[in-house]
Amino acid sequence: MKAVLKLLAVNTALLFAGILILEIALGEWFNAGRLNRLNIHKDREFRYDVSTLYEDPEPVITYSRDQHGLRGSHSTPGEIDILTVGGSTTEQRLIRDGATWQDVLQEQFQQTGASVIIANAGVDGQSTYGHIKNFKWWFGDIPDLAPEYFLFYLGINDFHKEAGDKYDVLLEDFNLGQSIKDNSALWHLFRTLRGTYFARVKKLTHDSINFDALQWTQEALQDNHDFMRRRLDEYATRLRVLADLSYEFGAKPIFVSQPSRHYRITPDSIEGHSNTGSYEGHEYNGVDYYHMIRQLDSITQAVAIEKGAIFIDLGSYTGWVDTDFYDYSHMTPQGARKVGILLHQELRDRVPAKGY
Repeated sequence: MKAVLKLLAVNTALLFAGILILEIALGEWFNAGRLNRLNIHKDREFRYDVSTLYEDPEPVITYSRDQHGLRGSHSTPGEIDILTVGGSTTEQRLIRDGATWQDVLQEQFQQTGASVIIANAGVDGQSTYGHIKNFKWWFGDIPDLAPEYFLFYLGINDFHKEAGDKYDVLLEDFNLGQSIKDNSALWHLFRTLRGTYFARVKKLTHDSINFDALQWTQEALQDNHDFMRRRLDEYATRLRVLADLSYEFGAKPIFVSQPSRHYRITPDSIEGHSNTGSYEGHEYNGVDYYHMIRQLDSITQAVAIEKGAIFIDLGSYTGWVDTDFYDYSHMTPQGARKVGILLHQELRDRVPAKGY
């Protein structure tokens, strides 16, 4: 028995020693930055095969982020004029470097003789809660970062954000448990795996959808969508915080609503896919989604007006086609190019640019 207990004690000690070494090597315990908390890659380059998602003459694409966790062609953070913030539709992990809507927007400015440098701070899965944390844990640690504008590409991830979620607590007091979660490499791994599972359950992952094979309807399942009220109120609160943080950073906020292929805007009506989901216990289809996301977009517009921010409503644009998307939310390079061109049309006379 003594031998067994001794062996158990030795193995336990070795296990804890291994965990300690792992946490010191990979955790954020001695790092003033907080990129680990935000699930952000830095100084990394990845290659992805996108042949199952959309047609591309070179289906293996390169996706990279610099030492500060940003995408873009800027040489230094001090060059950045517009920093774009959002979730996976902003990050565009499966769109090659040089073909994101940020790249197209910058290219459009350049073609008119204007120098406007656009950088991409999108993070897969982030909602406005994460955008707020970006200011606390990320942007302030990037040397010389002083954009003129923060462009927030908003809506889709906040649509799925539950009311009263504990992560909506915007002011946190220190506690040991939270500190462990913030800095632990093992917790970071667990959170990433959990987020992957959640995304698959909510169907927010990157899968190709054959829109021709879907059944489309013009009939909503719900007569009204008042059950969104609490989520909308909490969303508005987070938007106000984002606007205030932008101004405190010395920049002006730009709020942009997002398009989706849950629905199509036709000359005569709105049609949505007939697949159903559940929202606050209420079943919804693609037509319901249109009316619900437009309520969210109306909150975005109202807060933009209240806070003196720029609002651009891409969610109401009628020129989208199926081939602009490879799933309900994520765009092909063709769609990303449209986004960049549309944003330039909206911003070219509103954003003072070097070179005009």
